[in-house]
Amino acid sequence: MSLPTGSWVDLGLAGAIVAAVALVWAHRRRRYVPRTPSTRPRLDDTLTPMPPVVAQIRRGLRRATARYSHLGDPAHRRADSPYPDRHTASGERHDRTSDRDDAHTAVDQAEDEGPMSVVPTLHALLSPPQRSAGLGLTGPGAHAAARGLLTAALAAGGAEHPDARTEVVVPSATAATLLGTTTANLPRTPRLTVTSDLDEALRILEAQTMHRTRLLQQHDVGTIDELRAADPYEEPVPPVMLLADPNGEQARIAALLTQGPRLSIHGVLLGHWPTGDTITVVTDGTTTSGDHDALHTTHPDEIDRLTVLNPAEALDLLTTLAESHTGLPQVPAPAEHLSVMPADAAHSPAAETPPSPATTHPEGAITDSTADGETQADKPRSTAAVPGDGHQDSPAVPASRLPEHSQAPDQATSDRRSDPEDGKRVRVQVLGAPAVVDADPHRTPRAKSVELLVYLAVHDGAASSEAILDDLLPDAPTSKAAGRLYTYVSGLRAVLRHAGRSAGHVTHPDHRYVLNRNLLDIDLWRMRTAIRDAAQATDPHTRAAALRRAVDAYTGPLADGCDYEWIEPHREAIRQEALDAHLALADTLAGRPAQQLAVLDTAITHNPHHEAVYQAAMGARADLGDVEGIRMLRRTLARRLNDIDAEPSEDTLALADRLIADLRRHGSASGNRRLPNAGGGAE
Repeated sequence: MSLPTGSWVDLGLAGAIVAAVALVWAHRRRRYVPRTPSTRPRLDDTLTPMPPVVAQIRRGLRRATARYSHLGDPAHRRADSPYPDRHTASGERHDRTSDRDDAHTAVDQAEDEGPMSVVPTLHALLSPPQRSAGLGLTGPGAHAAARGLLTAALAAGGAEHPDARTEVVVPSATAATLLGTTTANLPRTPRLTVTSDLDEALRILEAQTMHRTRLLQQHDVGTIDELRAADPYEEPVPPVMLLADPNGEQARIAALLTQGPRLSIHGVLLGHWPTGDTITVVTDGTTTSGDHDALHTTHPDEIDRLTVLNPAEALDLLTTLAESHTGLPQVPAPAEHLSVMPADAAHSPAAETPPSPATTHPEGAITDSTADGETQADKPRSTAAVPGDGHQDSPAVPASRLPEHSQAPDQATSDRRSDPEDGKRVRVQVLGAPAVVDADPHRTPRAKSVELLVYLAVHDGAASSEAILDDLLPDAPTSKAAGRLYTYVSGLRAVLRHAGRSAGHVTHPDHRYVLNRNLLDIDLWRMRTAIRDAAQATDPHTRAAALRRAVDAYTGPLADGCDYEWIEPHREAIRQEALDAHLALADTLAGRPAQQLAVLDTAITHNPHHEAVYQAAMGARADLGDVEGIRMLRRTLARRLNDIDAEPSEDTLALADRLIADLRRHGSASGNRRLPNAGGGAE
């Protein structure tokens, strides 16, 4: 797929990037530190949007889906494909023709790109018969292709395939040449080793050569592939790739890489490489054989194009991949790679809702007022150990890139106003699968109309036309974008008007689209109103009742099952607000462990990787003398974290051991005493 910058990414790498992004968000949910419930925006690295190149890649995958959506059985197509027969948010079958306009952008882009081909990834490139004593890259696209191979190497493998997690060794000079930055600004992952010079890089490969040769001798096999087949439980031996300029060490590199194929050690060299193969790469990634006199002249027809990336794209993708590997925030990219929106909150009217966090707009941003002084509502509410807590390299996140949802005082209270006289308040669900609850099942809205409704609800009911176009229709031709937006608004108005028996649900003052709070009952707004009520309550019973309303309103992730490009930071911010409310409500129920567990089990269902919730649930189980319940929570947590290649912290394991030991010591253990859902909602 082609990117707007002229770069090109093969579909295999694109899919790996999307999988890595999902893992990044899971790790961020795990390391979030709970706080006192509040709806105010926070400066938190767990809400940093993905870099623009990720959105471009995901868009490219949708275009690929649009191109091939007519193939195969419709029952097996993805529900989020631009062209498939789909189920609407209300559960009704949505006919393809009624949503034709939603796919126009994808078709426009696909037609411009011409035939789309699927090319081999790094694994295919380094597999027989392509394996040789190194691969040289020449031509005007050589450096861009080297960046693509570096990215593909670090995207390979996963939690279930440790033998496929390619490790890369690169001298610092080569890294600087390819990525345009110093070693200090490179992402930190154990799979990327940046050495001081080429000599140090070769010494690492020599050590790997000796170690792997001994392993093969011990098992009496000839290759790493045979070793894996002979002993699947042997230590993982992932591929190692040298990426370097070979000048000055050609003979030493050749000696290492000649042994490389059987040891799963490979080399990608910048420049002509007579000992192995040489490929000439042009700027769009297409390739030709670059050396007809080489010892191993192999240029299969299927390797006709390689991924090519510019330095900024490669650095952004490597940073994302590194966070997926480690679960920790990475050092920020150089300033020129960040898209920071001016923050002039002090002069921005509260009624003006800011745009999507990943988009720059000239309207200003509403920032966290803790810039002038931290309030109690923004302080962490828990001291539970969180992976990465105390990490000194955590970047400061620009406020303009975080989801923001501050409200004016009249907005904060408008959810509690009485129903309008000329119609009924239309119930809208955006937490969980989005739907107009009272809608006529025979009048299903367009997918983009539903997305617009979710977008406006998240932005407290108001957003500028410019922000909506940038976030919902980023690829639409300028000449068509406004017309399509009007079509989606009209569709949304029709559905709401039919459900509410009145008009005026969506207005358009001053180039902004605004939801009428007097006519709509949106679950997200109810949740946030309840959280604000709890923050303002002075009576414990009033606060507990407000927290209960907030917890009851949160029935699932924002627009669950919808893969909107702009949604992830908002979805996670709302998940954090709900988690804080669950934990705070459990605190108010101290001394009533059975009621605490009902709340905490629900919280675990929504946050299966968050250790603080498991710790609180273990404490409640201990109050009930439920030893087996504590063990079940520990096992469930370990299994869930294993899914994202992580492990429970020492603090959590020690807590479980201490609680079990205390119950046994005091004779209050009830090993067979189990309450419903003893697995914490995760079974």
